[in-house]
Amino acid sequence: MSAPRYAWLASRLFVREGEPEGPSPSAEERARAIHAVSEALSERARRRRLGRVAQWASACAAAVAVVAATAGVTRHVLRRDVPVAVAASPARSIQIVAHPIGSGASVVVSGAPAPLADGRQLAEGSHLVTPPNGQATLAFSTGTSVMLGEGTDLTINGDGAMQQLHLAGGWVGLHVAKLGVGQRFLVTTSDSEVEVRGTQFRVSIAHPDATCGGGTPTRVAVTEGVVTVRHGGVESRVAAGEQWPAGCAEGEVRMAQSWTAVTSAKAATAAPTVVASTLAERNDLWEQIVTAKQQGSLGSALSLCDRFVAKYPSGPLSEDARVEHMRLLRTLAPGRAPVAARQYMTSYPNGFARGEAEAIVAGTP
Repeated sequence: MSAPRYAWLASRLFVREGEPEGPSPSAEERARAIHAVSEALSERARRRRLGRVAQWASACAAAVAVVAATAGVTRHVLRRDVPVAVAASPARSIQIVAHPIGSGASVVVSGAPAPLADGRQLAEGSHLVTPPNGQATLAFSTGTSVMLGEGTDLTINGDGAMQQLHLAGGWVGLHVAKLGVGQRFLVTTSDSEVEVRGTQFRVSIAHPDATCGGGTPTRVAVTEGVVTVRHGGVESRVAAGEQWPAGCAEGEVRMAQSWTAVTSAKAATAAPTVVASTLAERNDLWEQIVTAKQQGSLGSALSLCDRFVAKYPSGPLSEDARVEHMRLLRTLAPGRAPVAARQYMTSYPNGFARGEAEAIVAGTP
C-alpha cells in the first residue's frame, strides 16, 4: 500500500461522519498530523527498500562465493585428476670403447671370454682382463679415459648417471672428465671405494701389508684434483700429490715391480726408489701417447714416444713405449723403423712384439 493511500486513511480518522465526541481539531492541526503520518510512512517504506537491497546484495555475495568455491574445487580436481605432462630428461647413454695395447687382452661378457678387439664397445657388466705383457685403454663418450695396466682385472658396472669400475687386480690410471649434476664416478676394490668428480688419479691392488693401512691391498695416488676414499667406515680426502694410505711407498714399489714381470732383468732389479719417484711421470706421459694416437695425432704421439724412450729406457711401460715407437715409425718414417725394431729386440729378446719387430727389419709389409 502506497504512502498517499495511508495518508488518505489517516485523514479519515480526523474527519468522521456523525457527531464528534469532543472539539474538532483545526485545519492546521489536521494538516500537521497528516504530514507527520505521511513522513513516518515514507521512512518506513524507505527502510523496507533498503532492506530488500541489502538482501539482494547478500544473495549476490553468497552466489559469488559459491561460484568461487566451485571454481577452486574444479581447479583442485583438475590438478589432481589431470596432471600436467612434464617431459622427463632421458637417461644419458654413455658409450665406452676399448683399445687393447699389445696382445692377449680379453673381455668376458655373460660368462663367455673373447679376445678384446680394437674399437669394441663395452656394455654394463663387461669384464676385462689384461695379460702380464699387455694393456688396454677405455675411452668414454664423456671424455673420461682409463688405462688398464698389465695383469689387470676390471669389471664395468653402472650406466647413465652412475659409472662404477670394480678393480679386482692390477692397476688402472684414470683421467675422469668433469661430471654434471647428479652424476657419480666410482672405483671399488675388495675393501674400499674411491669417488671422484673430475680429476686424474691411479688405483692399484698391492700385496697386503699389516703395517700399511691396516693391511688393505688398495692403493690410491692422485696426480690432479681431489678424490674421496671410503674404507672401514672412514672417509678420507686425498689431494693431488698425495697417496692413500699414507706412508705406503713400499707397497707401491712392489706393485710397480710386478707390472714389469715380463720386461728385462735390468728393469726388474731397478732401484725401488727410482721406480717409485718416476712412476706417476711415466704414467702421465704414456697416457698422453695413447690419447694422441686415439685422436689421430700420430706425429704428436711419435714425438711423445721419442721422449719416453729417451727418458725411460727401461722400467715400467718402457717395452710398450718402444713397441708403439716402432709402429709409428713404420707408418710415418719407414726408414727409421728398422733401427727402432732392432733396438727393441736387443732390449727385449723375448718381448711380446718380437715377431712384429722381425717383420719390420725384414721389410715385410
